[in-house]
Formats: sequence, structure tokens, C-alpha cells
Amino acid sequence: MKESFALIGPGRVGQAVARLLVEAGYPLLALVSRDETRARQAARFAGCPQAASTDLQRATAARLIMLAVPDDQLRPLAARLHRLGLQPGTLLIHFSGFHPADILLTDAEQQLQALAIHPLQTFADAVMGTHNLPGSPCSVEGSPEALSRGEELVEALGGIPFRLRGEQKALYHAAACVLSNNLVANTRAACEIFAACGFEREQAFELLKPLLSGTLRSLTTLGPDLALTGPLSRGDIQTVTAHLDALAKLPDDLQQIYRVLGRKAVQIGLERGSLDKKTAGMLSRLLAPPD
Repeated sequence: MKESFALIGPGRVGQAVARLLVEAGYPLLALVSRDETRARQAARFAGCPQAASTDLQRATAARLIMLAVPDDQLRPLAARLHRLGLQPGTLLIHFSGFHPADILLTDAEQQLQALAIHPLQTFADAVMGTHNLPGSPCSVEGSPEALSRGEELVEALGGIPFRLRGEQKALYHAAACVLSNNLVANTRAACEIFAACGFEREQAFELLKPLLSGTLRSLTTLGPDLALTGPLSRGDIQTVTAHLDALAKLPDDLQQIYRVLGRKAVQIGLERGSLDKKTAGMLSRLLAPPD
């Protein structure tokens, strides 16, 4: 018999997790939100409309209590659950990539366990999250005796579990943000630069989408060391100089982005041998922050 669970916070991640666990045979006892309408919508999405509730007490009956709320709400919400009273052996779970699992515990509670499960995936909405989570790596961190339970849950979600230590999470989360969040920000920057040619930003994005898709295919097939193309990988100093001159007419942050990421591209080119040391040095000096 699979363990019963309750989910508090029916946002994008929470709804995707609830639906996938219900489909895997885990009984959903409560899906709790402060907003009744939102609780009902999320419970229907998960396939258990009877689980909808605004009563936090209902969550305490479950063996697994999942807190799918913003990072800053984790500690106060866990404290409320402790005050309501939790069964011995209850496993508290959050989905933050940054906070360690023990943020959910108090010194007085010796019979509870805590886990942090973080899918290395983006959740633009609940439906996309439900489709994207299966096949995704998911970090598992927390009470040593609970790690195997966390790995079972990840596998039930269709994910691929791997273990982290609490002290590793800040760097781990920063890496995920640099890849996912900064990719979005970098795409927006590219659209702004393109739009300076006289296009609407939305039109610029449509024109850039095939390039973005092709780059992602190359990146996922070849890896970052081999997928790099363009003037920086070839050592085209005159082209890079012209880019910087043109960018000087645009908001300063766009040129800063070009310079910072350009220096990383030069490093890749030098390491893989497409740039010699002399050319790499010239490009690095050209891309250095202006005085």
C-alpha cells in the first residue's frame, strides 16, 4: 500500500506533483490552499476533487506532507504544522532547490523526518510541468533514513533521483538558475538588440526562435564545449569590435551581457583549441569591462 499524501500550495509545481503521484497510485488525502476556488481547481486537476480544502488540519492525517510554497513561506508554514500536531513518522517534504530539508524540522521533533526534492526542470504551468517532469533529474536531500523514500517518490513521478548534501544546495541552485533563468533573460536581451533594427520585440522573438531551437539541439547533442559557433569561436576580432560599437548605442546592460558571456565563450574556444592564446588574449582584452 502506497503512503497517503497531502499537498499544501497548489501552484505549478504542486499541481504537477499531485497529479503525477495520484496517477502512480498514491492516495491524496488533502490538497490545501488558502483560496477555496484554487483548491478546488487544483484538486480536479490532480484527479481528486474531494481532496480540496482550506483547512490545514486535514493535511496532518497524511504520512507524507508536501509543502509546495515559496521559499520564504517554508519555515513559518512548517511551524504551523508542528503546532497542529503531527503523527510520529510523518515525512515533511518541500520542493525548494535552495533550502535544506531540515528547515522543516524543530529541535523538539525527534520522530519526524524531512526531505527536499527538487526537479531540475522548468514549470511554466502545471500542464507543462506534468509533461516535463517525467525523465527529469531530481535532487533528493534530507534525513538519511528518509532518502530512500524520497528516491521512491521521484521514481513514482517519473524522475531520475540523485542525492545532494544540504551544504551543496546553494551552488546547485545557482547552477540551475544560470542555465534556466538566465537563458530566458539572455533571450530577452537578444530580442531587445534585434528590435533595435526596427522590429517589434515580439517579431524579433519569432525570427530568433529557429536559431534558439537549433542551438538547443546542438547543445543537447554535442555539449557546451562543442556546440559553440560564431565570431568568438572563430576569433573574428573585427566582427566583435563592430558588435561592441553597435551595442554602445543601446542600453548599457546589453553590452555588459555581451561582454560577460563573450569572455566565457573565449574561454571555451581556447580550451577546445579553436582559438590560439594570442587571439584569445586579444578578444579577452576587447571584451573586458570598459574603464
